[in-house]
Amino acid sequence: MNNVFVFLFLFVTLVDIGYGTQRILRSWLNHGCGTICKDKNLTTVYLRADGQNDTLHYLWDFDGNPSVLLALTSQSASMNISWEDFLLKKKNSITFTEEPVYTFGVVFNKIIEFNDTNDTALINIANLLNTNILHPMFFQWDRKTLIQNNEFVTLNMEGNSYNDSIMNISRDGSIKFSLMGFCSLDHSEVMPHMLHTENSTQVDIILDHLQTNKSFSNSRFAIELLVVGEGNPEIPMFINPKKSLDDEHTPGIFEVVEVRTPPYKSMDNYETQGAYLQWRPISYTTMSRNVINSTETMQYPPIKVSNHTSAVANSMLYCYYGDKVDTLLTQRIIVSLGTKGDGFYKRTYYSTWTFLIGYGTPPDEQFSYLVIMIISIGLGLPLIILLGVGLYLCIYKLPKRSGQAYLNQ
Repeated sequence: MNNVFVFLFLFVTLVDIGYGTQRILRSWLNHGCGTICKDKNLTTVYLRADGQNDTLHYLWDFDGNPSVLLALTSQSASMNISWEDFLLKKKNSITFTEEPVYTFGVVFNKIIEFNDTNDTALINIANLLNTNILHPMFFQWDRKTLIQNNEFVTLNMEGNSYNDSIMNISRDGSIKFSLMGFCSLDHSEVMPHMLHTENSTQVDIILDHLQTNKSFSNSRFAIELLVVGEGNPEIPMFINPKKSLDDEHTPGIFEVVEVRTPPYKSMDNYETQGAYLQWRPISYTTMSRNVINSTETMQYPPIKVSNHTSAVANSMLYCYYGDKVDTLLTQRIIVSLGTKGDGFYKRTYYSTWTFLIGYGTPPDEQFSYLVIMIISIGLGLPLIILLGVGLYLCIYKLPKRSGQAYLNQ
C-alpha cells in the first residue's frame, strides 16, 4: 500500500512540473537610459518574455501615474525608448521595431475616498459627490526591491508623503505596489494565491495607514483603473463574476471576477484573443492575510471616457499611444474595498487588492492533482475495503457450504 502512495505522489509531481508552457524572462531597469537617469529617482522596468512563437513586452512605469503597458510582437521585434522625450511625456517616445500584433495598457488612475454614511459599502460612480480624489502621481515613489531572474521578476514600490499642491491636499500614510511577471502557469505565493499564466502580470496594492479626511466619519476607499486596448471604443468591456468549486488556494472564496476586452482584428487580419483583468473579490485588512482578517471588494460596470488623450496624458501610455488613443477602447474601472458591517477603513487602516493583467484567455481554477488524488483515495479506499471484505466472506463461506453438502449425501 505504501508503494502505491509513493507512486501516486511521484506521478502527481511529474505531471504538475510538466504542465503548461514557459517563457524566457529578461528584464532591465531604466533600459538604455544611461547618464540621463543617473541622478534621477526613476523606476521604469522593461520585461521581455520570449515564447516559442511570439514575445510579450511589459513596461512598468512609476513616472507620473503608475502604469503598465503590454505588447504582443514577433520574436524579432524590440522596444526602444527615447528617454529625453519620454521624461517629458511626449508622444511616440516609446516605439517598437515592428508593429505589435496587440497592445493593452492599464493606468492606476485614482484613489477615491468616500464617506459611507449608511454603511452600504457602495459608491455612486455616476455622481462622485462627498468624495476625495487622490492622484497617485502626487505620492513620492521609492523603489524598495527589484528581483530579477529567469523564472519571475518582482518590483516592490512604496508611495509616501502625498502632496497635491494644486488642490492643497496632503496625506500621511503609504501605498505599496508589488508587480510580478511570470514564466509559467502557477499560483502566486502571495495571498489570495491568484492563478497566473506565462502571459500575465500580477499587481498587489496595499493602502497602509493612509490618512483619511477628518470630516468623513466612515471612510472607505475605491481604486480607479484606466484601461486602453486595441479595438472599437464603442464596444464596452464586460465584467464576468464566475463561481468556482475549488477554494483550495483561497479558503472561503468561491468566486473570480474577470474584465475582458473584446477580440480585436489587427491590420493583417489576425484575430487576437484580447486582454483581461482578473481578481478574487477579497481584500485583506491586516498584514496577516487570512479569511478572518479580510473583507470583500465590489466591482462596478466599466465607464466610457470622453476625452481619451487627456485621460492618459499623465502616464506612460501617452508616450506610446499618443493621439492614437482617441480611436482606441478607453474605459474606467472602479473597484471599492470593503463590505457592509466590516467596520470601515478605520478599523485597521489597512486594505489590499490583488489582480492580474493578462493577454489571451484567463486561466480557470481546477482541482489540483493532489486534491484529485486525495478525493480518489477517499472514495476508492472504502470501495476497495468493501470489495475485499465481500470477497473474503464469499471465500470463507464457500468451503463450509461444500462440506455440508457432502455430509447430507
